[in-house]
Order: sequence, then C-alpha cells, then structure tokens
Amino acid sequence: MGFRPVSGAPCMQIRFSQLKDVLNRSECRVFLVSGDEPYQHMLAADMYREHLSGTGFTDRKILTSEPGFDWSGLDAARHDRSLFGERTLVDLRIPGGKPGASGAKAIAGFLQGLHPDVALLIQAPRLDRSAMGSAWVKAVDKAGVIVRVWPLNYRETENWVRQKLRKEGFAAGKEVVALIAQHVEGNLVAGVQELEKIVLVSDSRELTLESVSRVLTDSSHYSLKELNDTLSTRDHLRCIRILRGLEKEDVQPPLVLWAMAERVRMLAGRRGEARDHRNPGGSDRLAGVTRTSLQHVSLPASTHGQEPSFLLRQCAWVDQVIKGQAHGNPWRELVQLGLAIQLAG
Repeated sequence: MGFRPVSGAPCMQIRFSQLKDVLNRSECRVFLVSGDEPYQHMLAADMYREHLSGTGFTDRKILTSEPGFDWSGLDAARHDRSLFGERTLVDLRIPGGKPGASGAKAIAGFLQGLHPDVALLIQAPRLDRSAMGSAWVKAVDKAGVIVRVWPLNYRETENWVRQKLRKEGFAAGKEVVALIAQHVEGNLVAGVQELEKIVLVSDSRELTLESVSRVLTDSSHYSLKELNDTLSTRDHLRCIRILRGLEKEDVQPPLVLWAMAERVRMLAGRRGEARDHRNPGGSDRLAGVTRTSLQHVSLPASTHGQEPSFLLRQCAWVDQVIKGQAHGNPWRELVQLGLAIQLAG
C-alpha cells in the first residue's frame, strides 16, 4: 500500500521563525525538529507540545532510540491509546539522527493511516543532505512539518537580544545590544541565562554599557564556518573576537589554519594565480595546503603585498609555528594571518 499523507497536514519544511505562524493556521500531527542550536531546538519542541495540548493531546509517550532499541515499541505506542480518552503524542528522540533500516521502516509504518487521536514528534540533531533525502525523512515531510534550526549569525543574535529585552520592558541602545550579542553569539542557552541576570540585577529599565558589562560573562560560541564568513569581510574586530573564542574553546590550531588555507585557495582561484605561468604546478601545491596541513609545500617566490602567493607563505610559516618548528605563538600568528586574508579579499 502506498504512503498516504495525514489528512490536513501542511506538508512543509520551515525555519524556526515561521513555526508560530504555521502552528496557528495549520493542523499538524506529524512534526520533526532537527538542528544543532539547542535553545531553538528545545523551544520548537515545547511550542509543538503546547500547541497539541490545547487540542486535547494530553497523554504523552516518550521513546528514545538508543543502542538496542526495539522499534516495535513505536508501533505499540500508536495503538496503545489512553484508557481515559486522551489524545496521545508519541515523542520520539533519535540522538544519533539515523534510525537505521528497521527504524526507518517503523517510522514510515507509523505514519500509515495515522489515527486522528495520535500525533508524532521526532527530535533529531542536524540532519545532513543524505539524511534529508532518506525515505523516513521524506515520509515525515509528506505527512507533516519539518523544522530545521540553525545557529543565529551575529545580526540575528543582535535582533534576538533586542526582542528579548523589549519583551521584558527594557530599553537598550545599539552599543548595549552589540555588547550582549558579542558575549552570547552562537550560544542562545547561555544568552537566556545572561539576559535573566541582567533583568534581575538591573535597577533601571534603561540599560547602559557600564551596568551591562558588570553582569556579563563571555559565553559566545563560534564555528569555523563563522570564521570563514568573516574572512571575506573587513570586520577585523570580529575576526579577532572569533579567533579568541575558538582558542578559548580549545579548537585545535591546525583546524583553524585549514579553514584559513581554504580561503586563500579560493582567492588564488579567483585571481587565476593557481594557473600563473610563472608558477607551474602552483594549483597542486595550493591544494596541498588544505589536504596535508601545509607539509612539504614548495612556496612561490613572490611576496608582493597581500597576494595569495604571499598569504601561502604566511600559511606555511604559521604551520611551522604550530608544529614547534619556528618560534612564535600559534594563536597570535593565526590572528595576523586572518587580518591579512581579510585585507586580500
């Protein structure tokens, strides 16, 4: 028997910012939340449970797909409805994001002819392209709603801080909002905690830099992707802030250097330097920067300005510092390299 979507299901993939509107105007009894931003992930699941509770789904069964999990329990949960006539929400957690063949089959089977008094919430980490194309995710997509939550970028974090403060009745200027956003970027769970502290200890509804800075602790969280995005701008302060954050989080310097070398490689490709007749085989050597962490790189002779050839020499120098083969502080050298790449871009 072919798959039949749940009657009345909106059948869509949405962002977290669209969730409230979708829940207000659509019947949704199949819901998948996926992503690697914990706060929005938690909030999306809470919003869905609250939405269902208002329509009589007060019985809740929690299943967690751990090693050895018996997927027949999912089918049993579909048929084992409350003796008191309550509508049932099955809350399925898949921590690894991959239910396997038996789990995929069980999920698809669960959705077949789903009873009106049964709903399904699936919580999973970020699903890659392969997972999003899998049969079980496609079945969920046909039956209901998929919410994908992503970490906020810096501007989105500023907007989030501003909205949270406004909701609490606080006024904050641009500089105050920027200060808070810098401290909590990429870590909204910590951001909620910091804002709660500000609300509790602030004597005035008009927040100042001085009053806020006394409360804040640096809870920002950065990724290599954010570093790569910043390397294409001239925002030098943000570049330094991200690199300091990565150092604080014990990200290994070779990984940071790899991300920077990728940017250099892109610049070289854009300018055609990899095919320069004065540097035969240059593209192979530059590709080797990203694949072998700059081992055995034959450097071009040019050191002109901030050209990619100069940046490649600087990458090689930083690599030697990281390996202890040259004197210097790896993170200080990475900062200098990052600023140089920004100037070249």
